[in-house]
Amino acid sequence: SLAKQREDICLLSGDIGNRMFDDFKAIAPNRFINCGIAESNMMSMAAGMALSGLRPVIYTITPFTTTRCLEQIRIGVAYHNAPVIIVGTGSGLSYSELGPTHHSLEDIAIIKCIPNINILTPSDKQELVIQLREAVKSNCPSYMRIGKKGEPLLFNQTENLGIGKANLLLEGDRILIIGIGPIISEALEASKMLKLQGINIGVATMGSIRPLDKEFLNKMINQGYSKWVTLEEHG
Repeated sequence: SLAKQREDICLLSGDIGNRMFDDFKAIAPNRFINCGIAESNMMSMAAGMALSGLRPVIYTITPFTTTRCLEQIRIGVAYHNAPVIIVGTGSGLSYSELGPTHHSLEDIAIIKCIPNINILTPSDKQELVIQLREAVKSNCPSYMRIGKKGEPLLFNQTENLGIGKANLLLEGDRILIIGIGPIISEALEASKMLKLQGINIGVATMGSIRPLDKEFLNKMINQGYSKWVTLEEHG
């Protein structure tokens, strides 16, 4: 959809999701590049494309689009404030059966040390779509951390979704679970189990780490949530 609207959007893949992008390739075959398992080179390519007026989106498994090409993110993307959108799929332990090479429990901390990059952590497909549209319009780089596939839809409405917007998914008494990403569905399941024991806990999703919705956090304090639990697939 975005590729139809904007001729500057390009998609770079690290040898993953090829058939998944068939619809994109049908619309813009010259704007899809399978860069192979050469992620550092792919990041440098994207930085150059962004500085030339294009809007590149990088997509591959999270550790290969973050830790493997950290220098290229730091120097090529962040230093130049190049509007590259870096998507890490299968974040956290989503690729559990493939072992630690495919796990990403440090990516947010590493990227957060680098200035200029927004860090987006959508909890479901609806939030992802809205954040992606906003990221494409932004003039700064973004890192978007997503799940693998098949995660449940969590939002009933979309008016408060977007970069830097947190949401309260479930109201509770005093206790609040604050999380990021698809693991929020586990918090909702935990809240159901605790409710059977007479314990009502609230569940909130932050949406993004940078920018952080500080106004929402203050609102939660004012609403009487005095005990907070953070939930994330991250060290």
